Parts: sequence; C-alpha cells; structure tokens
Amino acid sequence: MSEAIYNLFLMWENFVCRSVRYVVHEVDMDDASALKFLQQRVPIDLNSSKAIQLTKPFTKEEFDARTRLRQGERLFDEVFILLGAGQQPLFVLTPVVDGVPQVKFQSEMGDPDIYLREDMTGDHKMDDWLIKYTTGNTIDLPSLINDDYFLAIKQTFNAKHYVSSMKLLLSAIDSIAYIEYGDANGKQTIFEKWLVTYADLTALSITPQELWELRNGLLHMSNLHSRQVNKNAVRQISFHVGAKPFYEREGIHFFSFYGLIQAVTKGLGKWLQSYNDDREKMVSFVSRYDKTISDSRLAVYTGIASQS
Repeated sequence: MSEAIYNLFLMWENFVCRSVRYVVHEVDMDDASALKFLQQRVPIDLNSSKAIQLTKPFTKEEFDARTRLRQGERLFDEVFILLGAGQQPLFVLTPVVDGVPQVKFQSEMGDPDIYLREDMTGDHKMDDWLIKYTTGNTIDLPSLINDDYFLAIKQTFNAKHYVSSMKLLLSAIDSIAYIEYGDANGKQTIFEKWLVTYADLTALSITPQELWELRNGLLHMSNLHSRQVNKNAVRQISFHVGAKPFYEREGIHFFSFYGLIQAVTKGLGKWLQSYNDDREKMVSFVSRYDKTISDSRLAVYTGIASQS
C-alpha cells in the first residue's frame, strides 16, 4: 500500500527561516527504505521543490533550542497541515543556506544531541548538560545551577577564600541574569533587573545598584572603588563574614556575605519556579545556556595520539 512521504527543506536567510520547500513522493516501501530514498533524493528534490511561506518565521537559535527540547516540528506544523500530511508523516528535513543543502550529520527529530557529537567536534567528547540533567520529561535545573555555579562558591567560601568566593557569586548573578534576559541592558543592567525581580536584599540594607558597583570594583580591579563610587553617585559597600546582617564603619556599609548567599539562593528558587509557571521560557533558557561554559563541561579528546 502506497503512502505519501516528504522531503522538506528549511530555507535559511541570515539565520531566519521564512519558508519551507517540499516535494511529496508516493511510495510503497518500509520506513527504513523510504528514509534512505528521501535522503538520496535531497539534491534532486531541492531543485524541483515548491515553497510554502511560513506565517511565523523563526530564528536558527529558536529552532535549535526547540529541537533540543523535542519541539522542533512545532515551528513548521503548518506545512504538514497545508499538505494534509496527517499525524505522523514520514519526512526528511534538510537545512538550506544560500541554495546549498547543509548536511553535517543525520539524526532523528527530537534528538537533543545536535552540538556535541564526536563526528562534529573533531574527536572531542563533552557532556551535554541537557542530556545529563534530564530524566524523562524533567530537567533538573536546581542541580544544574548548583553544579555549574554554586559548588565553586561553596568550596571557596568554606576554604575562607572570601574575596574569590564573592567574585564567583557576583559573576554567577551576571550569568543567571544573561540566561533570563539575554545580552540586552537598558537604563537598568540585567544584573540589577534580576535582583529586583527575584531577590530581596532589604535584610542586608543594600540595593541592587550598590551591589552592581561592588561587582564592578571587585571583578575589574579587586577593590571597592568603582567609577560611580568614586563620583559619590553610589554608596560604597563591602561585605563581612559574621552574624550581623549589616553594620557601618568608616563610612562604608558592610553586609553579611552569608546573608547575600541566602538572599540569592531564595531568589534562585523563585527564578527556577518561573520556568515551571511558564514552560515557553525553557526555549530561551536552552538557547542561552548552550552558550555558557562550565567547570563541569570539559572537552575530552577521544582520538588516538599519533606517534613519531
């Protein structure tokens, strides 16, 4: 019994897909043979394909993120609807850039491993964070954030390397704010915006802006004198390790380091809950997290060293 199978082509222009080209074949063969048939016909079918303009174009970043979340087909579902393809059509999907099919590897739709395959990384293997921290349909975000950021903060704090630990904590807020908002600062930095939205610093009697200026001084110069502090535009703050939530000394406001860890930790809980409340946020999370680096993700060379 014959069935319709589909060669589909995502047409990329400046990393945006606005149309999908297609060819439909009527064949009578098993699935494996049908897939092989479509793959062999990619260059031929591209030349004879017809185009469907998408009502909602999508970016390469969104497509990659949704593919890793097993949602890639949602972006071009309208193509199957227009073609009357039914619930589970058999198809091959090929990206096309400047009229040239881009075939680097073959995988099934819904395979999240699209970046770190050894055949794409020159015999280097690296743990894929999404695969490592996913069980079933659940991504363990608390463990991911803990392993990538807070393990090092805890280790340096417990070793009494407090300045290094504070630098790591402030840098972690930077990274988490980037994951939430992307690289788009306005009048308020994303560092400050994240703290305003998710963390409560009132017990420490400091503001997100003051913490931002402490971050600038520590990360750039390892001191307390950012440009805004030197201009007396922002109050100078520092930190201490002790029971008091804050105190003043010689014109400097000292807040509790451990108190800040607690405030940020509570903020992280509220932030991570937002991904349960709005599952669509996971698309931007995956897209941005794929760009981050971590001590827990090391590239290991798997090839055989040559001998002279």
